[in-house]
Amino acid sequence: MYGTELDYAYFAANLGWTPEQYGSCTPVQLLFIRKEIEKKTVRDSDLFKSAVQVAVNNCLNKRKAKLWEKKQGEYDESKAIPYSEIAAIKKQMATNAPWTPWQKKGGG
Repeated sequence: MYGTELDYAYFAANLGWTPEQYGSCTPVQLLFIRKEIEKKTVRDSDLFKSAVQVAVNNCLNKRKAKLWEKKQGEYDESKAIPYSEIAAIKKQMATNAPWTPWQKKGGG
């Protein structure tokens, strides 16, 4: 009874078609389009199912590896910056910071 209206509603909801766009397709074209929508729905469902399976597997993993673990290395004193150099850099940046256009001349 309302077959044409139901068919149009399906295409309007899935593709955003206007009545003119729906009317310009043949019944065979509409069947092929409907089949492609069905295939896309199945592909999306399978992809979602796989993603959920991976997420559940990751949550239930017994190893419980941390995502963001900071690596602790040995302290190398030869790479340390002396306090005198840090103080000199701070003084230089306070008087002549090259990236700030708002700094007044003379360090003030």
